[in-house]
Amino acid sequence: MAQRRLLSLWLSEGLPPAELEALAAWCQQYSPLTAVDPPDGVFIDITGCAHLFGGETKLRAHILSRLPKARLAIADSAAAAWALARYGEAGDEDIAPLPLAALNLNPRSIVRLRRVGVRRIGELMRLPRAELTAGFGAEPVLKLQRALGQAPEILKFFSQPPDWREMAHFVEPIFAPAQLQAALARLAGALCARLADAQLGATLLQARFHRIDRQLPEFSLRFASPCRDEFEIAKLCKEKLQTIDPGFGMETISLTAVTETLAPVQRGMEGETPDYARPVNTLLNRLGREKLWRAAPHESHVPEFAVKKMTVSVPPALWGRPRHKRPVKLLDRPVAITAIAPVPDDPPAVFTWRGKNYRVARATGPERIAREWWQGEPATRPETEQIRDYYEVEDVSGARFWVFRAGMHGGAAPVRWYLHGFFG
Repeated sequence: MAQRRLLSLWLSEGLPPAELEALAAWCQQYSPLTAVDPPDGVFIDITGCAHLFGGETKLRAHILSRLPKARLAIADSAAAAWALARYGEAGDEDIAPLPLAALNLNPRSIVRLRRVGVRRIGELMRLPRAELTAGFGAEPVLKLQRALGQAPEILKFFSQPPDWREMAHFVEPIFAPAQLQAALARLAGALCARLADAQLGATLLQARFHRIDRQLPEFSLRFASPCRDEFEIAKLCKEKLQTIDPGFGMETISLTAVTETLAPVQRGMEGETPDYARPVNTLLNRLGREKLWRAAPHESHVPEFAVKKMTVSVPPALWGRPRHKRPVKLLDRPVAITAIAPVPDDPPAVFTWRGKNYRVARATGPERIAREWWQGEPATRPETEQIRDYYEVEDVSGARFWVFRAGMHGGAAPVRWYLHGFFG
């Protein structure tokens, strides 16, 4: 049995967890066993792998050619490799000259050991184990034994996420639409079966076609929510196939998914709940994600800025109950109107919109909305004063409008009136 050999890769600066996992996945080109060492390192078990790169020296040089800022060390234990990478010299495997910090000891233990003259690992190795445990606890002995390979170490080796891809190879190239549809349907069935076992659903699917002339036409499917319905996927693929030129035939077809969690749903006694995502999926793939969107709340007191557009693939946000009454229909931008108020601060008695006069019978308000100074100065607001007094007014025929007065009497600009919405 080959002697165990571990390589410690250390970066001088820490990485976010996602980037560190990506680095561990990249290191699997050298060994299938890699472990994340937060926040700034990766362990690689190179037992039986170094000869594939010409030996440990050439393996080290190969990694440093791609990661020149990294420090590497190889030893018989992970603790020793960790210590040498951070405190040792390149190529040296002797941990005796290293400081006590190389054992990753508790700072309080290091201070206490220094008081009795122990500053190096070699000096710690010469002390009797029983006396060391009695005087300084179990930690120094355990850390030392791990570095020397005399105590077990626990490494959680990193595994790459599964490859959610299905491929079909053909002895004879296929090009007929029926053949392509059948191949995609089989791939969708196999992929959805695997996703169901893992309780996942596809949010993005990419179909790629390998033509015999080395061209790679492809198309993508997007979903409003995670999907693993093979019949829905096959139907959407059938529509997208119209954009694919088969040329002289396809040798290989692949279907790759980007996934999210999709737990199984318990069916009710009264029947299945309608799947409203299906028609949205059809529109999403026909029109594109830029033309299909959903409204979501946005933190703003200004009514036209209180809503933002979000892609339909984002889960819907919860809408809070408004503190003030709002119209059923809100105009994208306030429309200027002409209004007459008997008293400067009163609601209008008459206003004109699109050449028609409206006589006000009832009115409530005002609700004042001032400038959001912490948000900057939006360039899309029609008024310069950015102080609005809103009124809900009802004309003599019963129609109700939401109007506001911009500015204040006696201000830098004359008062102007705007129509902003309609009540039911």
